[in-house]
Amino acid sequence: MNIAIVDVGSNNIKLELFEVHSNGSPYLLLSQKFPARLGHDVFLTQRLNQENMDLAMEAFHHIAKISKSHDAKTIIALGTAALRETNHEDFLKKVHKETGIQIQVIPGVEESRLVYLGVLAHTRFDGRTFFLNDIGGGSTEISVSDDKQMYFAESLRLGTVRLKEMFDPETQSDAIAMMERYVKKMIAPHLEEIKSYHLDMGLSTGGTARNLMEIIRQRIGKLPEENGIAILPTDALVSFVEDLKKMNPVEIAHLKGLDPQRTDIILAGGILLTTLLKEIGIKQSLISFYGLRDGAISDYIYRKIDKKFYLQRQENYKLHFLEQAAKKHNTDSEHAFQTAKLSLQIFDNLLSLHGLGINERDILYGAALLHDSGKIIDYSHHHKHSKYIIENIKLMGVSRQEIKLMALIARYHRKSMPKNSHPEYMELKEGDKLILKKLASILRISDALDRSNTRSVRSVNSISVEPARIVMHVSSKGDISLERWSLESKKDLFLKVFGKDVLLHQAEPS
Repeated sequence: MNIAIVDVGSNNIKLELFEVHSNGSPYLLLSQKFPARLGHDVFLTQRLNQENMDLAMEAFHHIAKISKSHDAKTIIALGTAALRETNHEDFLKKVHKETGIQIQVIPGVEESRLVYLGVLAHTRFDGRTFFLNDIGGGSTEISVSDDKQMYFAESLRLGTVRLKEMFDPETQSDAIAMMERYVKKMIAPHLEEIKSYHLDMGLSTGGTARNLMEIIRQRIGKLPEENGIAILPTDALVSFVEDLKKMNPVEIAHLKGLDPQRTDIILAGGILLTTLLKEIGIKQSLISFYGLRDGAISDYIYRKIDKKFYLQRQENYKLHFLEQAAKKHNTDSEHAFQTAKLSLQIFDNLLSLHGLGINERDILYGAALLHDSGKIIDYSHHHKHSKYIIENIKLMGVSRQEIKLMALIARYHRKSMPKNSHPEYMELKEGDKLILKKLASILRISDALDRSNTRSVRSVNSISVEPARIVMHVSSKGDISLERWSLESKKDLFLKVFGKDVLLHQAEPS
């Protein structure tokens, strides 16, 4: 079934359409943003602006048509700060009457919970405790969380639109200082409790944090990353915001990387985020692309489809989604799962040779499950189409960097080896290039061991590592001559990477 998630925010109304399978796997079909600025004037007047309500109504009519065209049986529309702080009943009734969309105005703490769920499903916490923050137009949701639970959650009446309208630098000479004092006042009652937890780092989500990150990246170059997620040092953020305070509106509008829709609120957003991080003592933050809408779909799946699934820990999210994607995108899922099984058996038997860890094992598993997915498009170049499909699947628990490596490993499971003339290969860090070649060489071998697509090679029982070669001891059934022939043509990358030939030793056929 298809589910539409609508985030009715103070700046924009955002739509995401998901295809949700009976096993709980969601796939993003469409994402669209509608500027409406429902929060304009709201935080001073507690009344919705008529012009912006008209824009919002137009957006809801579009959303209703899009949802209907995609046969979305359920539309989950969540109203946040702009609606929380107004007498919104008439507006909500009008939206429902004209479009059939029922908006649920959620409390700020519920918004915090959904943001946490959205981030949790897509980010490796690795036992760490994060200060989560999601800056919106009218409110900022904060929590202290690890991969097991939220220990603290609050919604602060702080937001980019709210601060801009309360303290406008164009009309108030001391507006910046007043913004900073106001943010400190709002966070002060919670500082002692927040600091009582052992915070490893920050985790910021929402458009403000992402846009600040992009501007800073344009100014100072590449930022450090973790599993494909950018890490923003607080010092770099503070330095930029100090420069931002000195700029006039024209200079701000010409900032590289700035979202034009945030020109008038980026200063307020920068002050808000830097003040929060400094007050709490956060030295660096992951910048996430996930949040409320991702949490809403996760919550829906938990409540309506599979409670047990979302009680599992993060490491199980990843494997579940990879396996469901394999069933959806392969013309021969039995070959995909057999190749994946053999890949892991080879990986596990060669730990001392390749020196890779559990994260790389998961990456290999995903690449093996989806290495032939491109056959749905075209056989002769299916390795390249597989790369495209993997890059465009939304997989919970799998980072962007992991998806990138999976896609390239699948791309190199046949035909050309990685070359310096391939731009996407050259964009990788040297360490990732080596990981790619090691895992792609294993995938080539495991794919060869099921060349006939008959599971004739049942398993790789053990591998003897010798100075010039490895000997793979396999269990089999029937004739495996096609597998032997295929192995000869596909062991080239393994020989190049590890400097060892690959031989097959067949146990007594059963």
